[in-house]
Amino acid sequence: MPMGFAPASAGFIQQPATRPYDGRTYMRSSIEIAEEIQRRIQSGRYLPGDPLSQYELAQEFNISRTPVREALRLLEARRIIALSSSGRAMVAVPSARSIRETFQIRAELEGLAAQLAVDWLQDSDLESLRRHQDLYAQTLRERIQSERGSQWRSHNQDFHILIAQVSHNARLHDMIQELQGGGVASVLSFASKMPPRLMEDNIQQHEDIIQALTARNGQAARDAMVEHVHQTMRLVIDWMEED
Repeated sequence: MPMGFAPASAGFIQQPATRPYDGRTYMRSSIEIAEEIQRRIQSGRYLPGDPLSQYELAQEFNISRTPVREALRLLEARRIIALSSSGRAMVAVPSARSIRETFQIRAELEGLAAQLAVDWLQDSDLESLRRHQDLYAQTLRERIQSERGSQWRSHNQDFHILIAQVSHNARLHDMIQELQGGGVASVLSFASKMPPRLMEDNIQQHEDIIQALTARNGQAARDAMVEHVHQTMRLVIDWMEED
């Protein structure tokens, strides 16, 4: 499992929580609460450095603080949030070292996925990849103009996860998905604070990946993906060090 993340259920009590749901009582576990908080981080609703109040979350979900506390502990184990000694939580701010380590692993995993995908790609897969890319380019450029919006991140993730799926290696896909949902999501959430014009080169890098996949050139697809991930890593770290 990448980055040493603990399995979702390791050491955590799935304490049920209740909230109104369609007029009925719905039992929600601490793991489900953690997944909802993680989705909000991935979507950009919560950004790195944002505080997460146990009281406010408990009020919002109409539950006690116990399952919220367990959910936050789970997210801390995934390195998605940070907890102080007093129990105060905030969305984790990635360090240059953590970004480098995460993206070094990501480059190797996703490079392999791109290489393997060449042997399985159907025309329908390329059409889906093109749709994800067009939406990614459109929403990223909209953000460049307005400096607002985070939809580009979900389209970017769709692009990368599709390639992992087409690799037809279930274990590799699971590892990439775990990394995308954890360390990569944290870094890209942090990258949302960057001047959006800096991300423009990513659009062309995606095009290079599509071109190699379309040509069914496995080595070129791997090289393009590895270069893309490394370029993103360098971009974010350079911006951090200059900021």
